[in-house]
Amino acid sequence: MPTRFFIFAVMLSFSLVLGCGGQEKVNFKEGQRFLAVDFNSDGTVLAGISKTGAVILWDAIKQSKIQSLESKDRKASSLDFNKDGSLLAVGQDSGQVQILSMPEGEEKQALKSGTAFIKALAFSPDGKSLAIASKQSIEIWSTATFKKTSSLPKSGQMQEIVWTPDSKSILAGGSDFNLHVYSVDGSSQSILKGHTKAISALAISKDGKKAASGDRAGKILVWDWGAKNPSSKEITAHQGGVDSLSFSPDTDQLASAGRDALVKTWSTSSADNLQTFKGHKNDVRGVVFAPDGKTIASAGLDGTVKIWEVK
Repeated sequence: MPTRFFIFAVMLSFSLVLGCGGQEKVNFKEGQRFLAVDFNSDGTVLAGISKTGAVILWDAIKQSKIQSLESKDRKASSLDFNKDGSLLAVGQDSGQVQILSMPEGEEKQALKSGTAFIKALAFSPDGKSLAIASKQSIEIWSTATFKKTSSLPKSGQMQEIVWTPDSKSILAGGSDFNLHVYSVDGSSQSILKGHTKAISALAISKDGKKAASGDRAGKILVWDWGAKNPSSKEITAHQGGVDSLSFSPDTDQLASAGRDALVKTWSTSSADNLQTFKGHKNDVRGVVFAPDGKTIASAGLDGTVKIWEVK
């Protein structure tokens, strides 16, 4: 029987704080240590996931909580909205993936991955597939039938995955220090080198011209993805490691979050640091640009999710 999600009332308080970069901050004081955050397609809903498996939905415009959802599994690590924001996928340590219908937050489907410990998941840009990365495999599932359609070959434990904008390839990175590029139809596989520590964060721009990979040493490589043989620019970004990356909708900026409790934005052309946002008290595990590119949201182990204004 699939694990059910229950709506529960949580006494959460928040405050609006003006500070560095015109930041707006929502503080949750119920011990929710957040691991990831994502906007829906129009930027009106923000979802965050905590170590306890709680999924919290906020109205990003009014900055108010919509509802909270909790899983009996009590452990989760990743989430992703689909293209139109009608579905939210939640990956759990048990190997199960919950598909929630939005905005109701009701369980639509429960997918059982072949192995435990979901590390990352991502809907394809065309909305037809869901990729799930665990310790042992990368699986592709159909969103029409919610059946597994294929598994991709892999080397080492993959920590992060992202789709290319055409939905034909997947970028994956993890413990072997390499950036793997898989053709979903199995026709090709390539490897890009440059990291000396495990890859812990990945992002690709909406136009497909840039990709970024971050590692446990705190280094980011920004790749010219449109080139036949992609080259990269190196950024020394975060002490302790990079945990999350996100491109702005226009590809001009890259947001990063790390274990130094900082959120930063970078120029994708010059690799210069544009803004540094201070306010988290612990590791920042998730960062995402809003669809309009005017704000970014970050999720931290300090129990807060923050929305920042971007110059």
